[in-house]
Amino acid sequence: MSSISRTYRPQIFSEITGQEPIKETLRLEAASGKIAHAYLFAGPRGVGKTTLARIFAKALNCTDPHDGEPCDKCDSCRDISSGRSLDFIEMDAASNTGVDNIREAIVEHVRFVPHAKKYKIYVLDEAHMLSVSAWNALLKTIEEPPPYAVFIFVTTELHKVPQTIQSRCQRFDFKRISEEDLAKKLIRIAEKEDVKIDEEVVSSIISRSDGSVRDAETILGQLLSLGEKKINLELANLVMPISRLPLAAQMLETWSKRQLEEALSAVAETEEQGIQLLPLFDDLIQTIRQLLLISDSAKWQEKLSHGDEGEKKIASLKGVFQASELSDMALMLMERRRDAKQGADPRFCLELAAASVALCLLPNSPKGGMTTEKTENPKSPTTPPSKPIAPTDSKPPEQPNTESDKKSSAPELKEAPIEAGTGVSLNSGQVFAKWQALIKAVDAISPSLTFILKISRPISLQDSLMTISFQYPFHKEKMLGDIKTKRLLEDCMRKVYGIDNLRADGVIGVPTREGEEKKADTVSSLISAFGGQVVGESGA
Repeated sequence: MSSISRTYRPQIFSEITGQEPIKETLRLEAASGKIAHAYLFAGPRGVGKTTLARIFAKALNCTDPHDGEPCDKCDSCRDISSGRSLDFIEMDAASNTGVDNIREAIVEHVRFVPHAKKYKIYVLDEAHMLSVSAWNALLKTIEEPPPYAVFIFVTTELHKVPQTIQSRCQRFDFKRISEEDLAKKLIRIAEKEDVKIDEEVVSSIISRSDGSVRDAETILGQLLSLGEKKINLELANLVMPISRLPLAAQMLETWSKRQLEEALSAVAETEEQGIQLLPLFDDLIQTIRQLLLISDSAKWQEKLSHGDEGEKKIASLKGVFQASELSDMALMLMERRRDAKQGADPRFCLELAAASVALCLLPNSPKGGMTTEKTENPKSPTTPPSKPIAPTDSKPPEQPNTESDKKSSAPELKEAPIEAGTGVSLNSGQVFAKWQALIKAVDAISPSLTFILKISRPISLQDSLMTISFQYPFHKEKMLGDIKTKRLLEDCMRKVYGIDNLRADGVIGVPTREGEEKKADTVSSLISAFGGQVVGESGA
């Protein structure tokens, strides 16, 4: 069975999904004969750029057009559809990037008149992949083309096409396909395949296709390959790509409780389930984007409320975070994602993100720091933004000291005081959360050392001595073996943590105590490393 995309590929303008202004303009140009000699089709993948280029080529050379529409029956139309036409040249620029390829395939070739058609048409797919030399070789031909030559450049990355080329082309900007148009297309294909598909399945396909017809058709093709005559959501979930949006929304809800232990436990549990953490950053950012949209749009809220499982979960989080804090969270997650892609431990990066939200360390986080009680209604709006608790502050947030706080049933990390005569008292959560601020402080002085710190982590802070776990021996030697480098590191540590005589030591890997089983979740590791204990836990 051929792919759905190929089987149901549009052959005339009226069959194209969406892109109404573009296809109507091209149809009228073909009907009038007033055409440009160079076109630039730019837009997201899978929205009909290459398909429309082929239809336009058929319309220009059709022997029996109908008001600009190709007949799709004449020899010329059939030759272009089947790829047999000598006067329709379609090239993949990604595979032919060099100047020699362009000179041979276009510059020399275009000098010869069409074999049997009115126009000789060149379509360059992924045109942005051409080298600068190739574009320069093509420039003269585009400036002064033969009257029978038409060039169509197709690209998903318009900014990579030289301005000298763009200025000589008639440009069309393609848009993502609307959900309504995509739904009609999918239902129409299912009917032609004699398959009944539930509305929930159609919505789920659309949410995963991101406005791309090709992506939507590919997913539908996978479902049709099951051979069932009726496809419901339960059956569709067996083959559709797994959405992590429900997981991302649940993680954000956990962070909103402002409980560090619970936030870090959620990260640990996610990794233990075998879920890749790096892609999860994208899902978290996408979830925050949706929350920003519904914060000021009742229509978008209504849409998500009737969407799939992930969208419904996101809709339920409206009002949990202020829009200003959501913006901070998105920027912070982008930074942590970049760190993870550059080699830092993805789990540690996600733990830092969780700590930043749970401890209210972002600029627009609500005042008061980490909560010690679980609220009955976590969806109630947070308090108005106030002065941030900056990661580089030397003064920690005030700790509650009332009897009601002591009797709180929610676990919290007990402070581990630093006996340094500075009056500074830091708990394990603050040490953990300020690590990123230390990295930034070092980066401002010596960027070459930043990478090592990004893939290292603090494992204890006792008696004014911070012990750092390095992944490799040469990293430890680089940071602590050189007197100059160690002094730089310790100076930054003292500034960030506010401890005048703070010193640095290092180990390779994370040591475990003899006779103790290594604990999987990060919170237990932090409690053990920093000498804290869980308050209110039985047996403590």
